[in-house]
Amino acid sequence: MRHLLLLAVLGISAAGPARGQGRQEHRGFWFGFGLGGGVNLSQGLDGARLGGGGGYIRLGGTVQQKVLLGGEVIGWTRNRNGDELDRGNVTFTAIYYPNETGGPFLKGGVGFATVGQSRTSGNTTSTTTKEGFGATIGVGLDLRIGRNLYLVPAVDWLFQAFSSETDPVLGKIPGTNTLLLFTLGLTWH
Repeated sequence: MRHLLLLAVLGISAAGPARGQGRQEHRGFWFGFGLGGGVNLSQGLDGARLGGGGGYIRLGGTVQQKVLLGGEVIGWTRNRNGDELDRGNVTFTAIYYPNETGGPFLKGGVGFATVGQSRTSGNTTSTTTKEGFGATIGVGLDLRIGRNLYLVPAVDWLFQAFSSETDPVLGKIPGTNTLLLFTLGLTWH
């Protein structure tokens, strides 16, 4: 049922620009957020490829019609047997629209990454986080659904690099971690 609802929303949204709503305008301040899911691709950190929920918040300004600059917080989480696993990147992000009229875009950002885990045993919860370098690469599509409102399906790949060590809660921390996220969001221009 959820898949049918998602397809219906995407179909209605895609029909909007086709009805002649005109050129997409990227001007001034913009803000977006989205939710979805994804998979932690690196098996070294958790011992397996794990699925979980994902999401992002991004905002910034318009440099020109085809280039947006801003900041993004994007992440993934999973609750497994009472243990909370978190992965995320905070990046300075550039969004590039190859077409002057908007639509599909490419996105890239660099900044820092975090991994975290909370383990609960009885009434005690221990939490560990680790920070390192983070980079995000993504593709998406702006589907105009209102004057300044866009529905945005996107796919993002997150790269994370940390110093390799052994942590009492996280265990063996490898040098790198990667995630693949699929999100559906809204953006206001």
